[in-house]
Amino acid sequence: MTIHYHSLLSDYVKPNHLPLWVEYVALGTHFEKGFHDHEYSEIAIVMQGEAKHIVNDASKIMQTGDVLVIHPGISHAYDQTGNLELINIVYDRNKLSMPMLDGYSLSLFHAFFPTNASTDVSTVVQPVTHLDKEELKKVIEMIYRLKDELQSGRSGSLLMSLSIFLEIVVSLSRTSHLEKKATEARFLIGDAISFMHKNYARTIEIDDLLKIVNMSRRNFFRNFLLAVGASPIDYLTQIRLKNATDMLLNTDKPLAEIAYATGFYDSNHFCKKFRARMATSPRHFRMKKSACFKKCYR
Repeated sequence: MTIHYHSLLSDYVKPNHLPLWVEYVALGTHFEKGFHDHEYSEIAIVMQGEAKHIVNDASKIMQTGDVLVIHPGISHAYDQTGNLELINIVYDRNKLSMPMLDGYSLSLFHAFFPTNASTDVSTVVQPVTHLDKEELKKVIEMIYRLKDELQSGRSGSLLMSLSIFLEIVVSLSRTSHLEKKATEARFLIGDAISFMHKNYARTIEIDDLLKIVNMSRRNFFRNFLLAVGASPIDYLTQIRLKNATDMLLNTDKPLAEIAYATGFYDSNHFCKKFRARMATSPRHFRMKKSACFKKCYR
């Protein structure tokens, strides 16, 4: 039997309470083909067994240790649930007051708190990560701690619950295959950065960097921005300007020679980039710093 219903946060959470809840689904009790969507987000972890996860016409077999993330607007269901044991963390990502800090440096963090939730069926139907036996045990222990704290009514239970929830999210993010791939990517980006520092004086093409990192152009730009906070071209310009500034302060070389020595096309190109960053020309910068030095040490 196929049914469809819209699940509300109020089905789990009382008004004026933290928009966060834990729902345990005992072994073999999950109804089949119960298509539904919800107004909240949900992290679903397969504690034991397997089942078919269905989103529209797409499906994927979920097994012990698989982790799903479903956001509002996605209609999904499970089938073949006879030996499925599941635990869900229900939360409203828009109403949770929490610091993100460096969370988005973790690749999987985006899956839990997306800036734009994906509606791509091929992505939603898949698990976002898979936990091995030891990882699963640790995460389940944390989830039961969260469940107990949410139900306790103790002083500070809301603060503690939010803290445990964050611990779960970070733990899932750190153990994910996505984060491992991201770590590998950061090492490769580091190789590209090292190359730029060593070779800034010569012409460096993006293709030169792509050969070092062995990534597509799109992935390289995305991972570089995450690692450095700037595009490869902007970062290379920063390296060149730093070295040019050192030469302005510590040598009497003419601007054209400094420009050539630090990888700029010519002195005009160097002056344009320098002025854009420093709000003054290289010549005035040198004169001002030189005058300041003489005044301070005469």
